[in-house]
Amino acid sequence: MAGYLDAYGAGDERRNRIIKRIIIVFAAVVVAAVSLYLVFDNYREKQVVKRFLAQVNSGRYQEAYQDWACTEGHAHPCPEYSYKKFMEDWGAKSNEKGWSISDVDGCPTGVVVTVSAPGLEAQPLWVQRSDKSLSFSPWPECQGKRWRFRQFFRRVLGG
Repeated sequence: MAGYLDAYGAGDERRNRIIKRIIIVFAAVVVAAVSLYLVFDNYREKQVVKRFLAQVNSGRYQEAYQDWACTEGHAHPCPEYSYKKFMEDWGAKSNEKGWSISDVDGCPTGVVVTVSAPGLEAQPLWVQRSDKSLSFSPWPECQGKRWRFRQFFRRVLGG
């Protein structure tokens, strides 16, 4: 026959297990959300630059110039940046085919994507968020006061 106090505290143990599970699930959801944000933050803008660099690296300069939005068919043709100047900056004269993305810094209106190639100085590019247009960035990183968690963790972790 069961005693009066045999089940004493069983409800508390069950409640504690439920609370622990809820906390673990909540922490996992937060970690997953932060991870997804870091992976997909500025994703579309990075894809614009990746496509541009793939064209430059493979020698398809005419397509790369069109992605720069410097043709007559675009809403914002850039007469100040001729195809000749484009070829001086990105073309076969530079003899570099290893352009890659080295850093990304998101701003409210656009993204500064720093690209680099072996033996050349890193070049910041600007991708406008509204129309995904590509140009040279006026700054090496976004301006203004804001939290810079990525730079902090890179310095701390040595990345």
